[in-house]
Amino acid sequence: MLQSFIPHLLITSLMGYLAESENRFLKRLLINSFIYLYQPDLGEAIHSNVDNYISYNDFFTRKLKKRDIDKSEKTFISPVDGEIVDHGYIKDKNLIQAKRYEYSLEELLGEESVDKFNEGYFVTIYLAPTDYHRIHCPYEAVIRRSIHLGSSLFSVNKKAQETIPKLYIKNERSVLHLSSNIFDYALVSVGASVVGSIVPFWGSQKTSSRNNLIREWNRGPDESESSMKKGDELAHFKMGSTVILLFEDTKKLDLDSLNQKKRVKFGAELISLKNL
Repeated sequence: MLQSFIPHLLITSLMGYLAESENRFLKRLLINSFIYLYQPDLGEAIHSNVDNYISYNDFFTRKLKKRDIDKSEKTFISPVDGEIVDHGYIKDKNLIQAKRYEYSLEELLGEESVDKFNEGYFVTIYLAPTDYHRIHCPYEAVIRRSIHLGSSLFSVNKKAQETIPKLYIKNERSVLHLSSNIFDYALVSVGASVVGSIVPFWGSQKTSSRNNLIREWNRGPDESESSMKKGDELAHFKMGSTVILLFEDTKKLDLDSLNQKKRVKFGAELISLKNL
């Protein structure tokens, strides 16, 4: 109930303003406070020296020097660094949150026609503050549709997942529908409290206001930009959140390959594919 009374949008707007500030003192204070609290591994980052970042957001959305990508056609890679918090079959057009709450496939994707993914499979990956916060294409595909949905910004940490029913369809989110040469899949990026933005790769980095970003997501990429290779960047979070993958055809997935996975890394195998 406390979450309902917190002015998430106001707090997020304020934090977004501070996080974008290029004031040297404020930038260093925010970055060093984050490093002290969370102790992120900066070894893979392009810049390990915090003075090379122009703002806290520039630091938080830092790019990697290099990450090996599993290029095999028989693997569907993780699009992000994070932790698998849920996965399972989509039954009666519902998904499961925290192994206890059902939520609607139709509301998640914002479509009336969701038969494609009913009886399919989903994987939910939570990104902690210390994780790398860029989202990449998990399997070569063409972006067929892009939409923005939702308006709330509840926290999506583990406590919130366990206590707020239908959390993911309450929050702001972007939805990408992608078609590969073997199946269709969807990638949902869920915003959260203090997450100022989910920025698509085709959007202008200088027009990151909420309204502009909503327009960019609903516009989608130009046709010339819609063909994605495995590992290509799709978007990035300003702060942390959650990604939900949905698959239409479970017959082509080796679901046993998910059983032992908890922590996942962008570029590494998430699910093995079969019948190729």
